[in-house]
Amino acid sequence: MSWLEIGNTILGAVGFTITVVTLVKVQSVHRAQTEERALLRRLYGTESLADHLRSAAGFLRQGEQDARNLAEELVRMCGRIEGISRALDSMNRLRGAAAGEQRMVRLVERGYYTPPFYNRVVNDAENNADFLMYRNLQVSAVDLLQSMERAAKRGVHIRILAISSASSDSVLEQASLVLPWPQVPPDTLRRQLAESEERIRTVVSGWPVRVRRNFEYRGYVITPNMHFARMDGTVLQGFVGTLSPAQPDQLEDRGYLELPRDREPGATLSRHFEELWAQSAGQIVAGGDT
Repeated sequence: MSWLEIGNTILGAVGFTITVVTLVKVQSVHRAQTEERALLRRLYGTESLADHLRSAAGFLRQGEQDARNLAEELVRMCGRIEGISRALDSMNRLRGAAAGEQRMVRLVERGYYTPPFYNRVVNDAENNADFLMYRNLQVSAVDLLQSMERAAKRGVHIRILAISSASSDSVLEQASLVLPWPQVPPDTLRRQLAESEERIRTVVSGWPVRVRRNFEYRGYVITPNMHFARMDGTVLQGFVGTLSPAQPDQLEDRGYLELPRDREPGATLSRHFEELWAQSAGQIVAGGDT
C-alpha cells in the first residue's frame, strides 16, 4: 500500500470520527431540549389540562345537561391555559424590562458632588467632563484643579458652568434657597463666587496653553434650576433645585443617578447643558484659550 493510500485512509478515518462525534452532540442537544420541554409541560400542567379537555370533549356526546356542564368545564380549562400563557409572557416582559432598566440607570446612594465625586468624574473621564453646579467653592480647591490639569494634559475636555458673581440680586437670592449647607445670604454668596472665580482664574492661567485649550469655566446668570455632571456618555444627576431643608443633613448622604447621555432623561439634561453653555459665552471666567 502506498503512502498516498495510507494518508487517504487516515483522513477518511478522522473524517468519520468527526462525523460521529458531531452526530452524538446534536442528538444530545435534541434530547436535552426534548426533556426541557417535557419538564415545562409537567410544571405548568399543560399536558394534564389537554387530557382533561380531550376527556370532556368525549363526554359531550352524552345527554344535553351533561353537555352543558362539560362545556362550562371546558371554558374554565381553556381559561386556565390562557392564564398560564399570559403569566409566562408577562414574566418574560418584566425580566426584559428590568434588565434594560438595570443597564440604563444605576443608583449611587451617597457622595453626590463631594470631593471624591469630582475626582472620580475628572480622573475616569476619557474624552469629556462637564459640570453644571450652583456654587464653585469646591472647584477652586487646589488638589481638584491639579487633577483637572492632569486630565486636560491627557486630552480630556473639561467644561464648568456655575452661577456667575455678576448675576443679579434676584438670581442670587433664588440660588441661596437651593444651596446645600452652608446656606448664605445673597451678598455673601456673591463674594464667595467672586473669590473662587479669581482663584480658579489665577491657577489656570499658569497652565500651558495647550492644556488651557482643554479647559473652560463659564458663569451663568439665569435662575439655577439644574445640577448635574457628565462623564463621557454618562449623566450623573442628584437633586434638582430642591429647597435646602429638603436635602440630607450630611452632604455625603446625597445620592444620585447615572443615566445614559443618549437616552431620556439624560438626553434632555445634555441639551440643557449645551443651551446654557451657549448662552454663557460672554461670561468666560478661565481657560478656553484658542
